[in-house]
Amino acid sequence: MKKRICCILLILVLAFSLGACSAVQKKYTIDLIVKSTNSDFWVSVYDGAKTAGAEHNIDLRFLGPMNEEEYKLQTSIFAQSILSQPDAIILAAGDYDLMAEWVERAEAKNIPVILVDSGVNSDKWISFISTDNYKAGEVLAREVEKRVGGTAEIGVISFVKNSLPAMERFAGFNDYIQNSTQMRVADMAYCGSDIDKAEQLVREMVVRHPDIKVIAGLNAQSATGAARALEALDRSDIFLAGIDCTVEEADYVERGILDVAVLQNPYLMGYYSVETAFKTLKGKRVERNIYTEVYVIDKDNIFSEEYQRLIFPFY
Repeated sequence: MKKRICCILLILVLAFSLGACSAVQKKYTIDLIVKSTNSDFWVSVYDGAKTAGAEHNIDLRFLGPMNEEEYKLQTSIFAQSILSQPDAIILAAGDYDLMAEWVERAEAKNIPVILVDSGVNSDKWISFISTDNYKAGEVLAREVEKRVGGTAEIGVISFVKNSLPAMERFAGFNDYIQNSTQMRVADMAYCGSDIDKAEQLVREMVVRHPDIKVIAGLNAQSATGAARALEALDRSDIFLAGIDCTVEEADYVERGILDVAVLQNPYLMGYYSVETAFKTLKGKRVERNIYTEVYVIDKDNIFSEEYQRLIFPFY
């Protein structure tokens, strides 16, 4: 009788132990490979990713080149990531064509790839979380028309030439300008997401095209460099519009140098990317494309709580 009781107790202990083990959530490893680890935008993406990672017991690594113009380094970083065999990779591709092969290599190794912010020239990815960049460019153009109008000539400062967001934003901006206004894009240049280079390009552009009345900066570094140039040149007659708004840009908005900006939500992009990777690893269905909203800010609404949280991640 005692032996039978001992056997029953042992079975119950083993069953409880196995149940407890199965209740412990598996710890996944995910690599977040971004365009630049030295950028407010990408740090905000990482903050959102960390929040989702903490919720799902994920070991998250934050990787990438220091600066966006070093986008070719992403290939070696991605290669090392594949060798370390994470459970999933989240990629913000610095180059649309260059990173396509590496996404396909990860897929061949059964490592799911989630894209965030920037796409690649391949379909071997699971889900793409981003701003609708064509729409962001279109919204920016609409704001320029609404606030300037007429037959104004426009100078555009973009960032990395073969980056999908750069291409899509300009397409949305230029399509609206060509099809819905009497304005025209007189000149366009790429700063490689370098603020100093953007500043120099704007200085040269306004000399080369003295009739330019609008400058459009298609990312944070482009718009910041443009703002520095226009302030130094005392060109308050030129309307400045931008996509993204850093702490420095917020100061330019407050002082009327940056007239309007279209905000993204990098924190939410980071959160959704990890959330989507986790669902994929758990075998759940995920959406192929997930878009986050854009918001228009200017001097009149920049101090609203909603936009302060987007501009200042620590708010």
